[in-house]
Formats: sequence, C-alpha cells, structure tokens
Amino acid sequence: MSHVSAEQLVIESGKSSELVSAFQMVAEAEVDGQPKYSQQTCRDLAKAIACRNYSRAVLELCHLVHIAEKCGGGLGYELFFWDSGPARPSALRANVLRGFREGQAGRGMTVTGAGVDVAYDDGKFSVTFGRMPFLMALMEFLITTIGYAELNAVLRDMLAPGVNSRSVSTHANQLSRLIYDYLKEHLPSAQNQRKFRRLIAFMEERRGADFAVDAIDDTAVLDFWIAESAKESADGVDFRMFQTVFKTFLRLRQTLEQSADLHALETSFTIGVDREAGEIDPDAIYGIIQTVDEYRSPLAALQEPPADAIKFLNQRETGQLELLFESGAAAFVMPLSLMRCEVFGKGQGQITQALRRRADKQQLKTLIANCAPETYRERQDGFAKLRVHLDRVLLASLHVLARNRRREAINLVVSLRPEIDFSPLARLFDISDDGDDRVVVLRAASVSDQFLNVIEDSEKVGPDIAGLIAEARKAYRGLSRQGFGDDMLDDTDITEGFAQGAGTLLDMSGHVTAFAELLDRAALPETDWDRQFEADKGVFSDQFVVLYGGTP
Repeated sequence: MSHVSAEQLVIESGKSSELVSAFQMVAEAEVDGQPKYSQQTCRDLAKAIACRNYSRAVLELCHLVHIAEKCGGGLGYELFFWDSGPARPSALRANVLRGFREGQAGRGMTVTGAGVDVAYDDGKFSVTFGRMPFLMALMEFLITTIGYAELNAVLRDMLAPGVNSRSVSTHANQLSRLIYDYLKEHLPSAQNQRKFRRLIAFMEERRGADFAVDAIDDTAVLDFWIAESAKESADGVDFRMFQTVFKTFLRLRQTLEQSADLHALETSFTIGVDREAGEIDPDAIYGIIQTVDEYRSPLAALQEPPADAIKFLNQRETGQLELLFESGAAAFVMPLSLMRCEVFGKGQGQITQALRRRADKQQLKTLIANCAPETYRERQDGFAKLRVHLDRVLLASLHVLARNRRREAINLVVSLRPEIDFSPLARLFDISDDGDDRVVVLRAASVSDQFLNVIEDSEKVGPDIAGLIAEARKAYRGLSRQGFGDDMLDDTDITEGFAQGAGTLLDMSGHVTAFAELLDRAALPETDWDRQFEADKGVFSDQFVVLYGGTP
C-alpha cells in the first residue's frame, strides 16, 4: 500500500466513530488557547490503544495518580491533571516541584532530574517527566470513554490509607479490564488484528510493502492456506480451515479498500476535479462515506421486522447464499476462492466433524479422497436454482402487493418484466382536448392508483400485465411457508413485510444473477470448471492428508 502501511489502514478502519471522537477530543483539548497535548503525544496514545499496548501505561498512570494526589494539597489528583497548563515535561516538573516546596508531597517521594521516585512499603516505582504528558492524555481519553464516575471509583479506592505497590498494581489491572471491555465494542479484537498482521506480512513478502489491493486474489488465498494451514496455532491464531483463510482475506481486502478511500478523502487538500493538484472529486465523496462500514448482507434485512414474519428463504437456501452475500463485491474479484470455499471448505468441515466423532482411519481416508460434497458445476446449478426461487418469491410478493394496491407492486412489474408492453395503459389516461390550450398535469399518485385498481383487468391493462399478475397469483399459491396463504392476504403486518422484503429480494436476485453470469465467463487457470475441479480436488486432498493424516 502506498503512503500509509496496510497495518495502519486496518487499525484505523476498525475504530468505531465513538472511539475516533474520543481521540479527537484529546487532540482538540486546549489550555489558554494552546493545544494541551502535542501531536506526537496524541499519535502515541492512538497507537497504544489501537494496538492494545496500554497495560504498562495504565500501571504508570495509577502511580502518577498517587503522586498527583500528594501534590494536590488535599484537593485531589484532578488538580494536577487539569490545572497544570499544557502537558509538557518542563511544566509538569515545575508543578511537582512546587508541590514539594509547599510541603504537599507525601513521604517516600523524591524528585530526580528525570522524574519522581515513589518508595512504597513493598517496593519502588518511578514516573518520568517525559512520560507524564502521555499519561495525562491517557487520563483524558479514559474520562471520555469510561467516564469520570467509574474511573474515579477505581482511583479513589486505590488512594485509601496504606496504599502500596501491590495495591496500585491490583487497581491498574482493574482499570485495564475496564478499557478492555470498552474496546471490545469499539475496536477489532486482538485476535483479528493478529490474523491481519499474518496476512499482511505474507502479502508484503510476496508483493512488496506497497502491494496493491488487487494483489489479494484467488492465487494468494490458496497459496497462503497451503503455506500456513499446517503450522501450529500461535497466540490463538491458526489458519487450518480454508474458510477461515478466505474470510480473513475477504475482510482484509474490504478493509484496505474502504480505509484507503477514507485516507484519500482525509489527505486531499481541497475539493475539486483537478486530480493532479491533489483535489478529490466532490461527486466521489458521498459514495465513499456511504459505503465505508455500511455494507450489510441483505439476508440480515430479511430477518428484521416486518419482513421476518415471512419465510422468503428457508434455512437451506439461506445457507447457500450466506457466503456470497457476506463477500459482497469481493465475490466478483475472487470467484474461484468463493467456489473453493463453498465446495472444498464444506468438505473440510465434514472431515473435522468426523474427527470430533472419532472416525476410524478408513472413514477418514474416504472423506479425504472424496473431499468435495459437490462439484463446481453442481454448485453453479445450485446458484441457478436459487435464482429461480428468488424470482418465484418475487412473483408471489407481487400478488400480495397488487391485491392490496401497494405502489411497490408497480416497481416489481417493471423490474420483473422490463420488456412488458405498457402501451394499453395509454387508454387509461386519455385526456380530452377542449381546444382551450390548457395543460393538464396528472399526479403520479393518481396515475399509480388508477393503474393498481385495474391491474388484473386484461381489457384495460393488456394481456401482458394481466398475465403477469395471474402468474404472480399462481406463484403465491404454490408456496407453503410462513407468511404465505390465503388467510394472510389481508393481514396489514404481512403486507408490510412483503413491501419491505420485495426491495431486498430484488437486490438479491440481481446479485445472484450477476454472479452466476460471471461464473459462466470466468477466466480460470484450468480453462473450464470441470478441469478446475479436478485440479483443485488434487490440491485440497493432498493438503488434507498433511493436516489430518491418512492416504487418499
């Protein structure tokens, strides 16, 4: 990746908007019109939090709170953190020295040239002046994210009489857990970050530090799995399952694409159309902002009210579409990887299930030799059948919406049959000519209502439209699932579910159709899908022998 590392882009893109705002609040903090924290301090803070490298810093902060409490003249540690001016080592050193001169510092504290040494009954600890600005920025961050009340409860308990080094460490661990709990909701997991680092290291070794996103392709996915799948798990990360590898590369590619778009947006000097001058096209801004982190599988939309009252897809159909829609646009740049995952990934799942059942060697040998529950051609046929089913459900939806005079029915008519003959409708909207040159404007709502009122009358709308409605009625009556049935036709909630689900189903149908057409013309290493299947079967079977033993 150019200008900024792939790892940095991954970290930045994973931050929630709330976490980004918290960092911005620290960066924008001012004292007497001056920035309270330097840019370097803010960068160091963001890096420590994003990389989850904050445990040592939290321990230092707790010791600094102990120092600050003693320097505050009985007014609390808050005085030191928020009444010390800009957070600069020299200013903080002067503040500490002033506290000592005024006899406010507690016993066991010694100011040195570098910082403050604290002697507890059970050990010593030092906090340097150079480190204090960072620790103060960390405190500011914690106030914003965890909140003062919860933070103060931990710190006040730590400052009770008889504080020692062990009790400070105990409370630092408690504070670290609060940070951990917060980051679970606002930052990718540490395990996912470690997975990304392994993939990035592989890509950089393979294509250089400035590798392009397009370098993440079908070949890279397979090569990585073969190279890494047999390695022992490290730090909770392993790549034994091909599906894990594909999905992780999928997330990496999506993350790099999205974060690179945002990085380009943030680093453009001005808005305009002069690319050579570093300007960003204003028409591109809206699209960038809207697509980053906003893609959701349409399958999820069908599980939300009111559409969830209707079983548009059963469990088997949903399972067959899940990976395709999880992949989003990446399915069209890594179609072979998706097919490998659908076929051999599921075969690997059968092998691991057999191992859990303690299958004998012969059973394992058979599973490895026949490591694909279906061929690529059969999977293509499966997508074709899903296209047919989606069209059938859309027709059934048209019946419900047309019967209830919902305007969504018009969109379905046009979408399902774009070539349909609409010329008979002209008679519906004839306007007599009074010869007075008046212009008569028909309201869209009025036209829609008139059309829906006669949509089943072939004499008024023509045989094509009436025939489509008859086909829709037949499709509806042919489905025996939750939400379908004559007793449901007049249910308002069910009608709303069909109205919402229809748009989602149209998008899904278009996506499945486009992917199926891509598979038909895909350029494959082995020329066609039959030869590709045989070649891949050998590769996966050999690797499964390495992973699980036995001879195919």
